[in-house]
Amino acid sequence: MQRRVAAIYLVFFVLMGASAYTVIGMAQQPAVDIPNGETYGNEDTFSVGGQQYLVQVGVAESEGGDHGGGGGASPVGNLTYVNDSARQTATWASGDVVTYQGTDYNVTVDADGSTPQVELVEVINVTATLRNDSAVYNETVVVNGTESVTYREDNRNRPLDEYVAEQYPDRQSVRFTEGEEVEYDNQTTTLSTVADGEATLTWTSSEQQQIELTEGGNVTLADGNTYFAHFDIHGEPTVVLAPQSEYGNYQGDLARQDYFSQRMNGLWGVVILSGFAGFLIISLAYMPVRG
Repeated sequence: MQRRVAAIYLVFFVLMGASAYTVIGMAQQPAVDIPNGETYGNEDTFSVGGQQYLVQVGVAESEGGDHGGGGGASPVGNLTYVNDSARQTATWASGDVVTYQGTDYNVTVDADGSTPQVELVEVINVTATLRNDSAVYNETVVVNGTESVTYREDNRNRPLDEYVAEQYPDRQSVRFTEGEEVEYDNQTTTLSTVADGEATLTWTSSEQQQIELTEGGNVTLADGNTYFAHFDIHGEPTVVLAPQSEYGNYQGDLARQDYFSQRMNGLWGVVILSGFAGFLIISLAYMPVRG
């Protein structure tokens, strides 16, 4: 190849590559514009439907980019709020031992009577009581299916329940009927159901909850409306919450960004191919000629 011709081709490819590179440097990616959305930064708060939300938004390192984010990083965020009506439950079953007002009680659930109820009977340390009473043996026995104590003097057996009632005439007991309020575990609860040997206590409490935010993902807030999220992590990370009426415009902006990325990839291809072609032309022009 004549070097003059090679120089002409080299200038052509250099100009082509430089032009493409200049366009890349001057081009700006179309922005996602959501005029009716609300923009929040990290630790911002807002109220909707009487509920206050705390915004947490940041950046996590990842292998690829995302709409609204940069290469190698992806946005993360959530909304934190306090649910003052979180429903809590506890279950009492016959034979359970529960603590009521600082004292341990045995539970008996009676769901078959005319008025379903729960009886709590103070727990007695039978082993310690027998050991402290020299009139009876330290171990109980079962007589005709009934747990009993045995007196040392005449080996007479007596039902354990009768013996305990005699030893503890002031033994505490309390009854609750279905629908009654019960102070339990420092909460005012309601004995909501009594059935099949079990009773259920219910109450409401304050509970911190979170809603995860994802790019383009929907969230339903306390006002009953559904919003979608859009992140911007160029500079300080922010998130936009917008009504569903804006979703069509949002999708259109994303499509324009995709088209822009395709065009930029094409221009980078021109830059790379021009550089390779220029190198190849120079190499061929300066190859030694035989003869």
